[in-house]
Amino acid sequence: LNSNAGIGKLVDGSGKVTDGLHALNSNAGIGKLVDGSGKVTDGLNTLNSKTGELRDGSEKVTGGLNKLVSKSGELKTGTTDLSNGMGKLVEGQSQLEEGSQAIQKGLQELNSNVQKSAAGLEEMQSKVPSILNTVNEKIDGAGANVNQLNELTQSTAGDAKNAAQEVANLQKQIESLPKEYQEQLQPFVTSAVKSTATVQQKAAGVAGGTNKLNEEVKQLKGEIHQTTNGLQKNLPNPAGIKTLAGAIEKLTSAQNEFVSKFHGFGEGLDNAKIGADKLKDGSVQLIDGVTQLQSGSGKVTAGLGQLSAGVNQLADGSGQVTGGLGTLSVGVSKLADGSGQVTGGLGTLSVGVTKLADGSSQVTGGLGTLSAGVNQLADGSGKVTGGLGALSAGANQMAVGVNQLADGSSQVTGGLGQLSAGANQMAGGVNQLADGSSKVTGGLGTLSVGANQMAGGVNQLADGSGQVTTGLGTLNGGLNQMSNGSTQLIDGVNKLADGSGKVTDGLVKVNDGSGELAEKLGEGAEKTGEVKGTDKTYDMFASPVKVKTEKMAEVPNYGTGFTPYFLSLGLFVGALLLSIVYPLRDTVGVPKSGFSWFISKFGVLLSVGIIQAIVADVILLFGLGVEVQSIPYFILFSIITSLAFIALIQCLVTAFGDAGRFIAIITLIMQLTTSAGTFPLELIPKFLQPFNAWLPMTYSVSGLKAVVSSGDFDFMWKNIGILMIFIVVLSFGTIVSLTLMHKRKFKNVLENQSVEA
Repeated sequence: LNSNAGIGKLVDGSGKVTDGLHALNSNAGIGKLVDGSGKVTDGLNTLNSKTGELRDGSEKVTGGLNKLVSKSGELKTGTTDLSNGMGKLVEGQSQLEEGSQAIQKGLQELNSNVQKSAAGLEEMQSKVPSILNTVNEKIDGAGANVNQLNELTQSTAGDAKNAAQEVANLQKQIESLPKEYQEQLQPFVTSAVKSTATVQQKAAGVAGGTNKLNEEVKQLKGEIHQTTNGLQKNLPNPAGIKTLAGAIEKLTSAQNEFVSKFHGFGEGLDNAKIGADKLKDGSVQLIDGVTQLQSGSGKVTAGLGQLSAGVNQLADGSGQVTGGLGTLSVGVSKLADGSGQVTGGLGTLSVGVTKLADGSSQVTGGLGTLSAGVNQLADGSGKVTGGLGALSAGANQMAVGVNQLADGSSQVTGGLGQLSAGANQMAGGVNQLADGSSKVTGGLGTLSVGANQMAGGVNQLADGSGQVTTGLGTLNGGLNQMSNGSTQLIDGVNKLADGSGKVTDGLVKVNDGSGELAEKLGEGAEKTGEVKGTDKTYDMFASPVKVKTEKMAEVPNYGTGFTPYFLSLGLFVGALLLSIVYPLRDTVGVPKSGFSWFISKFGVLLSVGIIQAIVADVILLFGLGVEVQSIPYFILFSIITSLAFIALIQCLVTAFGDAGRFIAIITLIMQLTTSAGTFPLELIPKFLQPFNAWLPMTYSVSGLKAVVSSGDFDFMWKNIGILMIFIVVLSFGTIVSLTLMHKRKFKNVLENQSVEA
């Protein structure tokens, strides 16, 4: 009974499964989904076909813009030429205005003179010829100014004609542009045509005024000639003066009329110049707008290409979704069939259970049928699972395609926005296109929202997986850091253990040593107690060490120790006094060259230097009884020292005169301090110690110490070499100074001698 009840429940559940599968396979479930997917696919195909047309139209717009850009250069050139021509025309107008002002000023002066002549007629009787000559000169000047004004007027008329021709050429160039740009540029061209026409009319009026003015001048000149003849024949006629004044007033009124017309002409020129400048600025703005329009058109074309690619991907994904839905429908159908078979098998199973006592063979057959139905149900369920997987993959691809389509549409919208900003004058069609694209973008955004909702679970799963991956990476990094730290900790512990072992060993050794020390001290105390004190023992404790004295370079007395220092001082002072007694720069005759001049002086100094060194050595050796290690070396070194000091003083005095002697005294003071003749070098101030190596007395004192006391002749020869370098360098400096002095002092004398020879 329990088995029958369970089988009954199983049969009822299988029936519900079958009903659910039929409902799923009906039009209300998968059928609607298949129909909706097909509609989406059809819509995407339609959108794909229209994007091709839209791209073709965009390419045509780009081609037209490229052609417009190529023509914009000619437009810019024409407007620039027009602006430059109007500038020249304005300059001519300025010159013409200056000429008219000069004429007006001359007429005013003429009128003033005539009025003064009428007022002082009696006074002018004696001066009529000179006054008439002045009037003739003014009239001639007025005629010349009128002629110049006429030339300027003709030049201005020619410039106006050229400007009109340039405007006509510009009109032809604009006619080759698209109709939209012709409509935009036509007001500027019309204004320019009117301005040039006005300029031509004003120029014609000015030309008429100048011709009339020229006729008035000629008529006035004839009347003046007639009046002059009458004045020369008769007494001054007041009526003639009045006639002359009236003619001058007519001329002045004609000039004023001309100036008023000319001001109108100038205003027309200014307006024409402003119109030409506006036309030039408008052409520049138009060229900039066309350039921006061309850039935006290129971006629109690129965006349409991306839109087409996204639509194709979306169509492919929609097709895959449709295929997956078909597979799902087939799997559901098979699942329904399998469920029906299961239901039938369950019915058979119920009958077999009821008749279990009659025959187990029917039960076995029913179980086989049940097994087959279950297998079919498993197969159908696997197919349903596969269809659902395909559906999920297609939905993901569809979401990706929709996102790409939305991105492409956004780029199209951005490009159309730039296109609209760059082409304000073509805003109508572009704005409609931008509105349509915005609507498409809105619809695609809605579609993208639905696709994103459909793929939301997958995206959340991907996000969760990414977070898990990030957490695992962080955990892995922390584990690595912990591993590295543990390794370092182990190394430190090992080093600590090694150090602790060494400390332990050291403590053991210290302990052993302290024990041995205590033992030895005890033994020493015992032995010390056994020793009996005597005088020798006490002396040994009082002075345990004997000092052995060994003398180096011993000198017999204090004076011998100071001999190198005072001998160097005496030789330097002797050389300095020699420069005072013997003139080092003066000559008896005219030397041939600076070198011969040096030889003549140094020969005398060489002899005196040797003599003073020998005299000083004889006094020291035989008079004072100074003991030295070698008398020949002592005399030789004294002579070298004397010559070094003489070379130094000769160079300073020859180059600087009396100032050189002062420098020599300063050098002597520095040498006495830094030569280490009285105290060691380390005891003098540190800022003076560097001078020790650059002064000759340092080496004379060192060399004489070697000869007098130490007997280190190698060291003596080393110091002789350094003193010889001083002699050579200082002698060369003296030769250079004497050569320059010879050129300055004896140049004219030598030239005269060569001429006489």
